[in-house]
Amino acid sequence: MGLSQLKQVYWPSQRQGDVVRTTQERLLAVLSSGIGLMGILPSLATFGETIEAYPVQTWVGSIGPMLCLVAPFALYRTGRLKLISALVVSLIFLLILFPATTMGGPANPVILYFAGIPVLATFLIGYRAGFAAGVVTIGTVAGLYLFRSHLPGLPGGFDEAVAARWNTITLSIFVVMLSLFVVFFHREMDRANKRLDLARKAANAGNAAKSAFLANMSHEIRTPMNGILGMAALMKQSDLGEAQRGQVEIIEKSAEMLLSLLNDILDMSKIEAGELQVEEVCFDLADIIDTVVSLHGLTAEAKGLAFSTDLPEQVYGQFVGDPLRTSQILNNLVSNAVKFTSKGQVRLSVLVEPEAVEFILQDTGMGIAPDKLARLFEPFTQADASTTRLHGGTGLGLSISRQLCQLMGGQLTATSLPGTGSRFVARLPLRKADARRDTKAA
Repeated sequence: MGLSQLKQVYWPSQRQGDVVRTTQERLLAVLSSGIGLMGILPSLATFGETIEAYPVQTWVGSIGPMLCLVAPFALYRTGRLKLISALVVSLIFLLILFPATTMGGPANPVILYFAGIPVLATFLIGYRAGFAAGVVTIGTVAGLYLFRSHLPGLPGGFDEAVAARWNTITLSIFVVMLSLFVVFFHREMDRANKRLDLARKAANAGNAAKSAFLANMSHEIRTPMNGILGMAALMKQSDLGEAQRGQVEIIEKSAEMLLSLLNDILDMSKIEAGELQVEEVCFDLADIIDTVVSLHGLTAEAKGLAFSTDLPEQVYGQFVGDPLRTSQILNNLVSNAVKFTSKGQVRLSVLVEPEAVEFILQDTGMGIAPDKLARLFEPFTQADASTTRLHGGTGLGLSISRQLCQLMGGQLTATSLPGTGSRFVARLPLRKADARRDTKAA
């Protein structure tokens, strides 16, 4: 094994994107090597004095720590961090338990090392392992105390002065090892936090540059796109044949789709950059609903769908909120419902509460499988790859709608069953304008 490989064994290189694992690997290498050396050296120093009187304990105390020295090589070969860590922690536990049960039980100073078992398990394996190790350790110490009368006593001549000396040595070694362990871990985490902070700043700078680029490109593309739409509208007013009029309509619809896509991408970029602002003004909620229903009602009728609304009297009047974002959310939800429903009906219901308004959209479309429902609101995601081929779209609408709801202080949820349909509920904190004035007057 060369020097580079040996360095990798005792000081694993930094893993890209997994700082915690790298720190755990380095801790395991340092810990197992330190325990192995600190366990072997005292055993060798006293081997001649203890081998005749306590042969089993002497051999266990000599060979046991040597096994810890194998851990870094085993980790290097297998890469199984949790398994190797569990074996090392278990070995340390047994190396503490054996002398305690054969020489004095709870009176043996070695049981002080038990306090480090949960700490090691937590740092090297995880908090669940640390909790389990704590329970096992407490149970073991309690068992040693309860059955102390049945366990062998301390060696002859082990008087109070000897006990005090060994307690001091044991506790000192434990405190030093634990302190070095925690300091090492803290240093590695501090380095990791600094690297993460640099990465975060770089990502923020990248997001800002991306937002600026998208804003500029959106503006530059929108200008010629409006020109295309304007020219298409003028051409429709001219004397065209039926085939030519159909071709112009295709140009117009394609341009409108591209313009809508530009707006969605720009909105997503603003949301990610935290630059999208939410207004709070008075507006006519019923007028927004009528506009959205009129916009998609003809499409639903052309597909043979029954499109109905359930609007209570409280909908009519002035509300306080963001009319543009409310219209955008409703437009996306109704558009999706009509697009993905091939037969049956689409129903929009509105529930007005004192501090919020719920928009409930129920359809009898294809539905969404439970395993795909959780990913429905992720950007550029649709329930099925075939959905894009059949119906088009980028998968941005629902993601933008949910984030807009959250920015407004509301929420967007969905329930669905394949073959039955879907139900979307957008709850927005819209209040009656007259109710707000009454509250201020009171």
